[in-house]
Amino acid sequence: MRLRALGLILVALISIVLLIAPIVYPILIVFLDPFHGVAGSGLVGLPEGSIRAPRVPGEAVVYWDSAGVPHIIASTDEAGFYALGYISAYLRLFQMDLLRRLPQGRLAELVGSAGLDSDKLMRTLNLDDAIRDSWAKIKILEDPDAESIVKAIEYYVRGVNDFISRVSIRDLPVEYRLLGLKPEPWSPEDVVAIQKLFTMMLAWDTDDLVLNELVGRWGLDIILDLDIVGRVKTTPQASCNHAIPWPGYNYTIALHSYNVIGSTPRFESSQQTLGFIERASRWINIVRGLGLSNNWIIGGAYTLSGKPILANDPHLALTAPSLWMLIRIETPSVKVAGVTVAGAPVVIIGRNENIAWGFTNVMGDFVDFYYYKWSGDRYLYRGEWRDATRRFELIRVWDPVSRKYNIVNYTVLETIHGPVLESGGEKYAVAFTGSTPSLELLFIWGINRAQSVADALKAQRYFTAPIQNFVVADTMGNIAYSPTGAYPQRLNMPVFKVGDVMLINRGFLPYNGSIGEGEWLGVIEYSKLPILLNPPTPYIVTANSKPWDGDCGLHIGWNWADRFRQDRIIQLLDEALRIKGKVSIEDVMRIQTDASTDLSLRVYLNLLLSLVGEPRGLEGEIVNNLRIWLREEASTSIDRWEPSIVLTWIWLFHRSLWSKVYGGESNVGFFRLEHAERLLELYIKGDSRAYKYLARGEAENIALNTLREALSILREYYKTGDYKKWIYGKIHYFNPQHPIVKGLSYTNIEAPGGPYSVNPAMPAIIDEVIGAPVRSGASVRLVADLSVKEINVALPGGNSGNPHSKYYQNHYQEYWAKNTYYKIVIGQEVKIYVSKLVIKGE
Repeated sequence: MRLRALGLILVALISIVLLIAPIVYPILIVFLDPFHGVAGSGLVGLPEGSIRAPRVPGEAVVYWDSAGVPHIIASTDEAGFYALGYISAYLRLFQMDLLRRLPQGRLAELVGSAGLDSDKLMRTLNLDDAIRDSWAKIKILEDPDAESIVKAIEYYVRGVNDFISRVSIRDLPVEYRLLGLKPEPWSPEDVVAIQKLFTMMLAWDTDDLVLNELVGRWGLDIILDLDIVGRVKTTPQASCNHAIPWPGYNYTIALHSYNVIGSTPRFESSQQTLGFIERASRWINIVRGLGLSNNWIIGGAYTLSGKPILANDPHLALTAPSLWMLIRIETPSVKVAGVTVAGAPVVIIGRNENIAWGFTNVMGDFVDFYYYKWSGDRYLYRGEWRDATRRFELIRVWDPVSRKYNIVNYTVLETIHGPVLESGGEKYAVAFTGSTPSLELLFIWGINRAQSVADALKAQRYFTAPIQNFVVADTMGNIAYSPTGAYPQRLNMPVFKVGDVMLINRGFLPYNGSIGEGEWLGVIEYSKLPILLNPPTPYIVTANSKPWDGDCGLHIGWNWADRFRQDRIIQLLDEALRIKGKVSIEDVMRIQTDASTDLSLRVYLNLLLSLVGEPRGLEGEIVNNLRIWLREEASTSIDRWEPSIVLTWIWLFHRSLWSKVYGGESNVGFFRLEHAERLLELYIKGDSRAYKYLARGEAENIALNTLREALSILREYYKTGDYKKWIYGKIHYFNPQHPIVKGLSYTNIEAPGGPYSVNPAMPAIIDEVIGAPVRSGASVRLVADLSVKEINVALPGGNSGNPHSKYYQNHYQEYWAKNTYYKIVIGQEVKIYVSKLVIKGE
């Protein structure tokens, strides 16, 4: 009896502590709240059984295969897209919420003060108005495709909201329970917001401002010395000689009808603005990652099947859950399979019965910055003082401890050129294609339903941003490439004289808004842009390199990715064609997953070895071994020790060199390897241009010091001085991260390759504590042979967003990390499945 009494007293005391603790320590309520606390596994399995869907015509059956991929077979479009919305919310509700709020400038309502700077940036750019206006524009468009996508979106949203209304608080995703929030209902505008998120991820940049700082530090010479705009070393993706004009196309009228004016460059500091944007972009960067990609098509005459083969692997953030979801959906209007983003009712990369398609980022210039002469909130424009318009924004910031919203009032100025970014006394107006209403959903919908390459190309009339390298192939054997999107048509572009060279500022530096430089007349009509259609080459390859080799691409941009992935893909395709004569789908998969070497490491290491010469002792021994490694194909496999040193050394040297040129390590992503390559080649040749940036002997000192620093980091990380035990896979590993709760991140897996291998593995950081975690890479791999109605995919995650589900990271572990593929067949009856959900409409 005494023991029982003591037990009851103990239980009572624990209960009192649990009740009082959240009052004394409010943060504990997040964990102890019986309704919102993090205890509980949520919805672990796949939705099954039967549900009623009032006011939804027809019926949809969702068959779940053994890998957790839904196969939606519906008797009506309405039922099919309702089903897609319902299961998307079931699988990824919190991720959907996070992704919609980012471009809307409502992230702080979900994640608290950590999202405030992001919200300020989005509110400044006025993306939320663009989102609402885009939906309004789609609804009133007199086009059968517009009417059908409106219906698809509305029923998709209804499916999302029906799930939200039915799910219990205890079954909400763990992130909601951790934050103490419930999901808000969805609207069609939220679907549009997902599309605008991709515009921010892939079209927004601050390259103009970074170059502005370089010019302010060194003068305009640096543009030519480092070949920042010309990019002679970059491998073009297509030839203007092969470009096919649309009917009525005229290169001169479309691309060069500029009113160019003379100008004296004027430097205005942008450091504070860059600092704010860097802080505000943290959340966008979580999903953007590298913002790079590969895609290519081999023409049917050069494949074993006799039909084109298409490959695509967008290089975005490796997140938990993964950015993409695998789906197959078949309704009276569409039969399509591929990947979508939770919150979008369309397949973004994939194939239907007739075509396959993919995208890579163009890396064009779709953001311009303008400076003015200011007097308070008045600015000078063409000799006239104007009052900047004021826009007032109210931002709600969630406090998970007090369980209430705090209000932040935020004021945005606007000029004739756009909204103004203000930071530390700096003021820059911004023109951004993403801030305009657009119809990208209609473009993707058109591709989903296209019957041919010609149909897919016609759908481009609805595409604005983010500008993409669009590749497409059809079952009739046609292949095409189009760097599609809305390119600004700039007027009054200033000309800078640098020595004997005349530089036209096509958008690579901020414009003097007070005198009307660089104003946007509009955008270039899509039908006046060059494309490739069945070119006289075996293949089309794009890897974020320069789109065109001549003047037909002057409208696009200037800060392309480095050439190394492009060159390696071409090298491997040429090798396969030379040896075998025809390319198989297995060849394409092998090329897509190639991480055997990284051409950039070879080029950079050769330069570093030239700088360090023949050091003595252990350093000399290592350097000699690295020379041997280079001669032996420079393997970046996980069982080698050499890439551990090479990657760490280059990582440190590149940042040290950038710090010397820029004055600090911030914005190092601007500094292409080809910029460094150009500078070091000039230096090694003794060219006087290099000595503006580096004193004689300085590059050698940086190279030797960063080698020593690299060896020190590796010695500490591996806990041994034996460099041959510094195995690459132990320091270089895939590390997909959850955006909020690190404990929900995916398993670490050893990573071969390097930053610019075809299958890229760019480390997020390198240090002696966590090594070189890779958090960006192939966010999906997709290969389609047009001879069969199927796709082969590898997803770095799983379809479920629930960390307790066996479908949370199954594709990542079973396929993606093993460089194998999961097959999804289109148009085939589903006979084998592990679960089935029947949605019965009226």
